[in-house]
Amino acid sequence: MRVLFATWAAPGHFFPMVPLAWALKAAGDEVRFAVPPSCRSTVLGAGMSVVPIGPDAPPRRKGPVANMRSWGSERPWPDGWTARPELLDEWQTTVLDYTAGKQVAAAATMTDDLVSFARWWRPDLVVCDTLCFAGPVAAAAVGVPLLAQSWEVGSLLRTERAGRRGDWLPGYAELFERYGAEPRACSDHLLDTSPPSLRIPESFAVRRTSMRYLPFNGAAAAPAWLAEPRRRPRVCVTSGIALDRYDATTAARVTAEFAESVAGLGVELVIAAGAGQGEAVAASAPGVRVRVAEAVPFHLLLPTCDAVIHHGGAGTAMTAVAAGVPQLILPQSPPYAEIAHRVRRAGAGVVLDADSGPARVRAALGELLGDDRFPKALAAIRTEMNAMPTPHEVVPALRALAQEGQPCPTTMS
Repeated sequence: MRVLFATWAAPGHFFPMVPLAWALKAAGDEVRFAVPPSCRSTVLGAGMSVVPIGPDAPPRRKGPVANMRSWGSERPWPDGWTARPELLDEWQTTVLDYTAGKQVAAAATMTDDLVSFARWWRPDLVVCDTLCFAGPVAAAAVGVPLLAQSWEVGSLLRTERAGRRGDWLPGYAELFERYGAEPRACSDHLLDTSPPSLRIPESFAVRRTSMRYLPFNGAAAAPAWLAEPRRRPRVCVTSGIALDRYDATTAARVTAEFAESVAGLGVELVIAAGAGQGEAVAASAPGVRVRVAEAVPFHLLLPTCDAVIHHGGAGTAMTAVAAGVPQLILPQSPPYAEIAHRVRRAGAGVVLDADSGPARVRAALGELLGDDRFPKALAAIRTEMNAMPTPHEVVPALRALAQEGQPCPTTMS
């Protein structure tokens, strides 16, 4: 079987796909990753074959300032909005359609190269992330099944539809018409890595194939100090790898604010920073004694920690759950808040407003480190995760989908 993976961004959207790609390769299948040139080194670092498509960076989409600033708005979005579009008001729906329109614009720069490669290589199956609208175009152009790979808790689905319930988003159908293909949805069939207790019941039909989340956050050498005995509780502080890459200044500031809030509590503070960002992050928190873990993947770092403070990123949240580490989340945007709500409801952590002061952060961290209900809840979630099919166990179902053109064994929600 030949499987073509496609994503428009790395590393956050790419890393969750790697365990399945490894499983396919180990089973004797052929795998290619189609990504923008800026993602090339990340894909190669994971040992995968890469097909550069489109320009180095997606075009910037112009629009109302209110829409462009919406993700940073203090106005709360309703709990559960990623699975229930009817909860959104007119302003929130407009904002979401605007951001989805950015994905249409990005896909338009990728489809020529992706369709050209797909028509030459002839994949049996296309797997894309839930916001890579070029993926369904390629699958439709060569007439093969499509799977959308989730990369977060509460994946944002059906964004290719106006208001997430209506007709195709403006420009979406035109992506297919250029190649004589019928438009198809991007995320009707979801390869879901979230355990049941972290899922949100959708108010629309979703065909779901479950697969166990196996943490992979990049390749790196493990620093020797990870294996040293800890004299104090180790607390990891991070603002996420995506923010590190796209806005290093803001990442350093947010991380420093997290660290300063809990300084002096008798814990070992470890700041996780992206490659080349260690000095900047350390300098942003003068007077705070910290250890900087530069370019250390979370799947190596977090199992050695007693708690993690972060912004709400899916990779951090899911890796922490898999490692059994309680988390304090100060979400920085509506999607991050949705992830945070799922973690809190499952009993795996505590959530505070992004602008919470140091006193509240310190109190929440003390709760995480001193309350045994968090380890118990995490143990229950990890039991759920371990009961889910591994990527290796999912491979036969994907082969059946590719060979027969029929849906994988799924559950409806």
